[in-house]
Amino acid sequence: MPETSYSESQALEEFSQRLSSYENFRSFYEIKPDAINSIIQDELDTDSQIRSFFFNQISITPPREDEAPRTLSLQYNEKTNGPQILNEYFRWTEEMYSQVLVDRASRAVDNAINRNKAKMDAHLRAHQDDIAARIEILQEEDKIRIAELEDRLEAEKQSVVASREERVRILEHAEQIASNLGIEKPTTPRDLGRQTQDRDVIYTEINSRGGLPLYFMGVDALRAEREVIEQNLEEDANTQEIRNIESQLQQLINNRTIETITNRENQTPFIEEYNNLRSQNEILSANIISPSEIDIVSAIHWAYQPNGPESPRSSLIIALSLVFGSMLGVILVFILNFIASIKKYKKQL
Repeated sequence: MPETSYSESQALEEFSQRLSSYENFRSFYEIKPDAINSIIQDELDTDSQIRSFFFNQISITPPREDEAPRTLSLQYNEKTNGPQILNEYFRWTEEMYSQVLVDRASRAVDNAINRNKAKMDAHLRAHQDDIAARIEILQEEDKIRIAELEDRLEAEKQSVVASREERVRILEHAEQIASNLGIEKPTTPRDLGRQTQDRDVIYTEINSRGGLPLYFMGVDALRAEREVIEQNLEEDANTQEIRNIESQLQQLINNRTIETITNRENQTPFIEEYNNLRSQNEILSANIISPSEIDIVSAIHWAYQPNGPESPRSSLIIALSLVFGSMLGVILVFILNFIASIKKYKKQL
């Protein structure tokens, strides 16, 4: 039990002190007055009689050695049932002391449980504060990340628009060249007319590197592509990079970690210290002790009614009187003879 550690010597010493306590004996009388009513005289003060009886008639002998037994003794007259008083007083004191030890242990357990509950509440409040701080940190990090991704997304969209505008510019330039060359429909260098060997080589080199110049597509094709791009110039782009950014934004907007923590109905399963203290309280609550389980002392010899009174003993007194009377007579005769001898001696002188 917490805070209730007793050695055998400590328990025995405290029990002996209770046996030697007048207040303890007075409580015994109040609970069991019939046990010692034979010593009470109605015309005298009851408390004074009980006090006198206790201090004059009852004694407990301390042991000469630590492990030696202690003796509880009582001097009583014929009207008093001494053995019954002594045995009942011993049993009652033992029962009361056992209950005292049980009450101390129960209070110690209750105090330990209450301290653990206070610590559990403190851990729960600290955990809730940590959760609130963690959510704030996650939200702030998400806010910063969302702002960065939105900037990236806007930049990517602007890059797509710029690419489209650049394409329109290139198409316009090619369309002008095609118009100047009179190319209405898609054609090839050979279809433009008779060409020299050098020009064939040049077009062959251009074709081998990146294809024919755009103006060979012809005015009609170039104009059609340009008009379509211009019509869709401001439409939302859907590139792979844009899709990746939008996916990351959606994950941050719907942060499952924050959502899960916020939706928890009970935070205690996630607090290790809280659960350890709760387990300790369950173990402490199971520590139920009854007075019958406590063994404080054992009576080696119970008080019993002797065959005769220890005092006064008439036969012993008579025998001693005869012995001392005879001795006194012999001494007296010896003294008288001695005195007579002295007188006789003086007369002879």
